[in-house]
Amino acid sequence: MQKIPLNLAREGMTLAKPILRDNGLVLVAENTELTGSLLERLERMEIAMVTVQGNPVDLGSGGGENPYSIRAGRLDRLFRKHADDPWMQKNKEHLKNYFLLKAASALAGGEKGGQVSPGEGV
Repeated sequence: MQKIPLNLAREGMTLAKPILRDNGLVLVAENTELTGSLLERLERMEIAMVTVQGNPVDLGSGGGENPYSIRAGRLDRLFRKHADDPWMQKNKEHLKNYFLLKAASALAGGEKGGQVSPGEGV
């Protein structure tokens, strides 16, 4: 199971979790196969993330010189003094996954520079 940005979702992928509205109403059921028209509708509804079965998106380094992948690479150095703190290590992994997802999303969207919003810097 992998949570990915909608712009990385492709036809043929299968949802591992249902897509819900803010009020809890199910928009798309679990185990639904994604189609082109469904992806377009989700985009119009401004759904940002979907959880799909398996790990279909290779996050890898996130595209080399992307600002997000650079931030992911710096996390080991930034958290070096907290190697014995399990809570800090969980935070580091969470941040790493976040930056790799953003890097992969920027790469899929064709962004080369990948502008980083204020407050997103590490």
